[in-house]
Amino acid sequence: MNKVGVRRRRLLATVALAALIVVVPLGVYAWGRTSSTFRVRHIVVSGARPAHAKAVRLVLRRGFLGANLFAVTAARVRAALAGFPYVDRVAVDRDFPGTLKVRMTEYVPAALLLSAGRWYIVSTEGRVLAEAADTAAAGVSPSPSGSSSPGSSTSSSPSPSSPSTGQTSPSPSGSSSSPSPSSTSLPEPAATVVLPRGARHLPVIVTDAPLVVGRTVADTRVRDALTVLAALPRALRRGALGASATDTSIRVYVSGGPTVEFGDTTRLAAKMLALEAVLARYRAHGVLCTFVDVSVPDRPLGAPLLAAPPVQAATPQISLSGSPTSGAGATPTGQSTSKP
Repeated sequence: MNKVGVRRRRLLATVALAALIVVVPLGVYAWGRTSSTFRVRHIVVSGARPAHAKAVRLVLRRGFLGANLFAVTAARVRAALAGFPYVDRVAVDRDFPGTLKVRMTEYVPAALLLSAGRWYIVSTEGRVLAEAADTAAAGVSPSPSGSSSPGSSTSSSPSPSSPSTGQTSPSPSGSSSSPSPSSTSLPEPAATVVLPRGARHLPVIVTDAPLVVGRTVADTRVRDALTVLAALPRALRRGALGASATDTSIRVYVSGGPTVEFGDTTRLAAKMLALEAVLARYRAHGVLCTFVDVSVPDRPLGAPLLAAPPVQAATPQISLSGSPTSGAGATPTGQSTSKP
C-alpha cells in the first residue's frame, strides 16, 4: 500500500471519529429531552437560609418537578426565583437520572433603611431585600404598605441631607462638641413593625430617596454609608447603631462606644487601622473614648483628649499618636489640655 492510501485511510478514520464525538452526544441529548427516564423527581436546594429554604423549595417543585432534567437551566431557575429579592447567584447541577440540585447564595442583610416612614432591609451592596410590614397599619394581618413613624420610639432622627459633618475638634477642656452616643438619637422600628429574626438589631440609616424592593438604592450617600459599616472592625460592627451621610462626610454611631467621623470613603483601610489604634490606646489608659475623627487617617483625633497620668517632668509621657512628649499638662482625670 502506497503512502497516499495510508494517509487517506487515516483521514477517513479521523473524520469518522470526529463525527462520532459530535453526533453521539447530540443524539443522546435529543433522546434524553424526550425520554421520561430523565424527569425531575427530586429537588435538592443548598445555600438558602432556613427561613427561606421552604419557600424556595416550594417554588422550585411547582416549576420543575416532572420537567425534563436536560431542559432545566440556571437561567430558568433564576427566573423562577425572581420573586425572592435576597437571591444573589444560582447554579444548577444535574444528578441523573432524576435529581435536580440547585446551589444558591443570598445577599446578607446589612442595615435597616427608613424612607418616608417605611422600613426596608438592605444588603451591603445596597440591594433592597424586603420592606417590613407594620401590623398596626392593617389590624391583625401584616401589610407590606405599613408605615412606622420613628417618633413612636424616639424624639428625633438624623437626616442624611443635613447631619453634622463631624469636623469639630475636641475642645481644650478635654471634651468634644461632637455628639456622643448618649446624645445621638437614632430612629428605631416600632414594636408593631415585623422584621426577620436578628434584623431589629441592624444599624439604621435614614434616607429621603424612594426605595424599590429588588433594586439597588440609588442614593450614593446610603451606599457609601453601607460601605463604611461593612468595613468596620468586627467588634464595632456588632455594636453599630447606625450611620448618617452627606456628600462628603460619613458618621457612624456605636453603642457603648465612640461616634466615628470618617469623612468620605477614600483610604478606608488606613482609616480603620487608625481607628483601631486610637481605641486600643484609650483602652490601655482605661478611658472611654466618645468621639474619633479619622477623616485624615494620618492625624486621627479623639475625645476626651488622652494623656498619661501625672509623672515627673524628666519622664516622657505617651500622647495619642504614640510619640513621646514632655511630662507637663496631665490632669488627674486622664485628660490633657494639649492636643494629642
